Formats: sequence, structure tokens, C-alpha cells
Amino acid sequence: MRMNSQQRAELAALCRTVRWDVDMASYSTFRTGGMVEAMAEPGGADELAALLRWLHLQQVQWRVIGGGSNILVTNGYHPGVFIRFRGSVEDMAAVEADGVEAGAGCRVQVGAGCSLAAFVSWCARNGLTGLEFMAGIPGSVGGAIRMNAGAFGHSIGEVLQRLQCATDRGELLEADREEIVFRYRHTTLPGEPAVRMLITGGVFLLQRADRQRVAARCREIVEQRRQKQPLGVGSAGSFFKNPAGDFAGRLIERAGLKGLTLGKAMVSPKHANFIVNTGGAVPEDIIGLMQEVRSKVLQQSGVLLEPEVHIF
Repeated sequence: MRMNSQQRAELAALCRTVRWDVDMASYSTFRTGGMVEAMAEPGGADELAALLRWLHLQQVQWRVIGGGSNILVTNGYHPGVFIRFRGSVEDMAAVEADGVEAGAGCRVQVGAGCSLAAFVSWCARNGLTGLEFMAGIPGSVGGAIRMNAGAFGHSIGEVLQRLQCATDRGELLEADREEIVFRYRHTTLPGEPAVRMLITGGVFLLQRADRQRVAARCREIVEQRRQKQPLGVGSAGSFFKNPAGDFAGRLIERAGLKGLTLGKAMVSPKHANFIVNTGGAVPEDIIGLMQEVRSKVLQQSGVLLEPEVHIF
């Protein structure tokens, strides 16, 4: 149900930045999507808490979208509020350091809305190692934490020490890593699934190292991605989760599906686990192609691929 005029006025007063009737093609790396009634960008923890309390009391639907790099919003009009955090390198700080020599630990606080690329770059400039494997991955820090993003045999949960989060009723909390459950491409916070939780920030334990070596490793990782992954087209990165002991891309390629198209969506000829928007794809093109890939891989290999992309 859409908000009434009174609710719209209250929401605008609660949150310093609210956009109305937003085309999600502008906020998704897939470059396509339906319309959402409102997009709210809270200006801080207190504003977020007040927003969540109001959404709960008004029974208004809401979602968090992060950097939009792992979502596909279906066609049509979506009533309710999409919450989007903003952040920058100015929000980052070394909150606790064990020493200045190479190998010494340093804890770094970063907000959920900060760009993951900006965070990795900041770490390289400050001679902090531990996140180079994330170089070149789009999206926000909060989104990366929520999906326990990773590559090259590592995941972001390995270096996460503490989380700041909020409940769906606006209660601000902290959780130590011992309370958090990290799984392949998913992070479960304390109280879930009984309580809806969202991530507002995190503290990472990184190690001091030679900044030139850290930067060089980041460049090497980015170059590997450029060689193996499609560039210049809309996508959400790896579309399917890797099944245990195998790779989704290998199974898709084995089924002969590289280059398969539906409308303006295509299985990338460069990397089979990327579904790309070749220009003008609608969400139904991507969803239909996803379903066809799943069906054919199941027939060929007996494996039902699970999407990594969140579709709503």
C-alpha cells in the first residue's frame, strides 16, 4: 500500500534526504529496474533510528539496498521505502592500533554506506593489508558484510571484528564477531531471523604492511578481474552462488550456455556466471534468462543453482 500525504510529509521531515518515485535503473549496477515509492538516505545513526521506529509504527514496507550491486528490482511500482546509506573515506578511522611496525594489527572503523572500492583504496594508501582480495568488487561495505562477500578463497568476515547494527524498531546495537554467523555469501546477525536487523558499520582488524606492496597486490587483483569478467555492461557480478565443490560458471559453460540471450539479457561470453544487460534489458529478461540457465544446468549436471543476486 502506498503512503498517504500525511505519511509522506512525516517521512520528509524525519529524513534529510528523501527521493520520490525513484527509477531503480539509476541505482542498480544492472541498469534496469522498477519504480520505488521513496528512497531515504538517513544522515546518521539517530536519524536512522527515528526512521526505523516510524516505519515500524506506520507499518510501511522497507528494504536496504546498499550500493545496488547485488540486486534486481522487478518491473512495476514498489510501495514503501528503500533505505540507502551514504558514506565516504572521511568516515573511516583507525580506532585502535597495536603498533606501527609491519605485521602489527590495526582496527579500522567504517560506515556501512562507504564504497567498498574506496575502503580498499584507503587501506592500501595507509599500508593496511587483509582486504586486497576485495579490490575491484563494487558495492558498499554494508552490503559486502551482509553477503559475506569474497573472492580468491577469502571472505570479508575473516577480518571483521565487530558490527554496529539496528533493529527494525530503531534500537541501535553492537555485536562482536563471536555473536555473528558467517556462511558462504551470507552473514547472520544476533537475533535473526526473529528480528529484522540492518548493518550500519563495522570494525575490521587489518595488519600493517608496506603500502606499495598492498597497492601492487590490489592492482594485480583488479587486472585479473578485468581479464576474466565482462566490462562496460550492466551486471550484478557473479549471478549464482558456487555449489559445494564446484563453480557455477563451469557448470553453465559445460551446458553450452555462454552467449545465450533472452531479450536484451545475455549470459556473458567472457564469464558464464555473469548475466549482463546488453542495453535496454528489462528485469523480466534477466529473470527469464536466469530461470532458463537454472533449468538447463539442472538437466545437464543435476545441480540446481542458487542465485546470489537478491530479486524483489
